[in-house]
Amino acid sequence: MLVPYKGKFRVSQEYKGSAHDGLDLVGIDSKNIYATVSGRVTRAGWENPGNHKQGFGRYVRIDCTVDGEACCAYYGHLSQVLVRVGDTVKAGQLIGVEGSTGHSTGSHCHYCIRLGGVKGQQIDINKHSGVPNAKGTYDSADDVKTAARNIKLGSKGDDVKELQRKLIAAGYSCGPTGADGICGKNTVAAIRAYQRDHGLSVDGIAGPKTIGELNK
Repeated sequence: MLVPYKGKFRVSQEYKGSAHDGLDLVGIDSKNIYATVSGRVTRAGWENPGNHKQGFGRYVRIDCTVDGEACCAYYGHLSQVLVRVGDTVKAGQLIGVEGSTGHSTGSHCHYCIRLGGVKGQQIDINKHSGVPNAKGTYDSADDVKTAARNIKLGSKGDDVKELQRKLIAAGYSCGPTGADGICGKNTVAAIRAYQRDHGLSVDGIAGPKTIGELNK
């Protein structure tokens, strides 16, 4: 996943387009914030030095390129900023520490990417990062492709096996073959039963909301 944490983290607020243009993330294994893109630091400090309760509070903005488009990656509400304006950083470099500065009700990092740095012109941070758009606990080491895809009848792979293990641990049998990495009829039945019991849309497809609920 392309997230500003190393190890486990929690999604505390989902991406909602212009209504909430990024993800609110909370570090579990560590509060250190790492760049998810390579580029040049163009903001590093208070959004409004005269009003520390405004907006992102302490934040870092990195000018970068995403899929050939000029973009700016934002990391908001930090307690510490560890880079300076003009620095060139690489993806994976330590840039700050999670906090609760600015317009915030608790320690977290607001993570978003805007086209050209224009508010209201955000990219879909879930598609970019691979983080499911659902509250829950995840791990930065998870593969982007498997983390983002829906699991349905006929799906195969390690992510299917992990889903089956979690369903079985929660008391939902996936049939006599158990966690075999193949989403067959028994696994679909287990997904449907889990969705029904947890107030989710019952479609037999393990999408971000179902997986997010299982990860809690």
